[in-house]
Amino acid sequence: MKTLVILAHPEVEKSIANNKILNDIKENIDNVEVSDIHSLYPDYKIDVEAEQQKLLAADNVIFQYPFYWYNMPGILKVWFDQVFSYNFAYGSKGDKLKGKNFLLSFTVGGPEESYSATGYNHFKIEDFTKPMEQTAYLAQMNFLKPIYGHGMVYIPGVYNSIEVVEERAAQQAQRVIDTINGLKEKNAEGIIKGFVKEWFSNFDIMSEDKFFHPFITDQSVFTFPEGRFEGQKGFSDWYAETRKIIKPNNTHTIEKIEVTKEQELFDVQLSIDLEADTTSGEQLKMKVEESWKLVISENGKVEIREYIVRPL
Repeated sequence: MKTLVILAHPEVEKSIANNKILNDIKENIDNVEVSDIHSLYPDYKIDVEAEQQKLLAADNVIFQYPFYWYNMPGILKVWFDQVFSYNFAYGSKGDKLKGKNFLLSFTVGGPEESYSATGYNHFKIEDFTKPMEQTAYLAQMNFLKPIYGHGMVYIPGVYNSIEVVEERAAQQAQRVIDTINGLKEKNAEGIIKGFVKEWFSNFDIMSEDKFFHPFITDQSVFTFPEGRFEGQKGFSDWYAETRKIIKPNNTHTIEKIEVTKEQELFDVQLSIDLEADTTSGEQLKMKVEESWKLVISENGKVEIREYIVRPL
């Protein structure tokens, strides 16, 4: 998954909090791009096409900015007005951002207690973010719960210390990181489940082995009841013998699938019911448990590292 950060701060070099959040995001989220729109467009003349291309390439969009007068900085408002255009973000053909994740991450100077019915700001923070929430909905994006922190300003001798602001910013950054990485894992689980379904669908019709090869590398190890097989050649040797025994149009029913993350690998536990006709005219019914270890590349490609089949 690719993450795009739209940074909208007129003086980001002076912001302790936003610098800390931005640096932590860049260090802890893979495949992230930062678009510093105030530096790119100090004259407020937005390159709409360039910004739209960045959005099209992203799966997650984070809007990082300071909370100015209960709203966003002016550059971000101009950016939205121009980039979220008709038939791009909305309108009869405006589905270009559909399904992308929309996350607000902003820093608030005032204390938490001031944003309440009895505080001097009278309203909750979420009341001020409603226009952005509706913007995401109209663009058919997934609006995620906003992430923000209070007391994110340092005034020497008056308000906070650098250390306090940095600590609060680090906490906010971690919440952003956890949110994005959680989305990546959720997305990975969806990719894996789709892959498993497609894999067995092609086993059902006994597709040519070239269908399976893109998911198999020299590091792939298969352990079947018939023995151990390595890489594409090993798989093809096993598959050729299997096609001599089992007819096409068999049925693999996935009874259970569990996906867990193990560092860079995904562990997949499966329970499969197989019903098939053999070339000798017999009917085969079989229950197996399978354990797979997979990796997913940045472009979403699945590769098998380990594949174990255990008949029950």
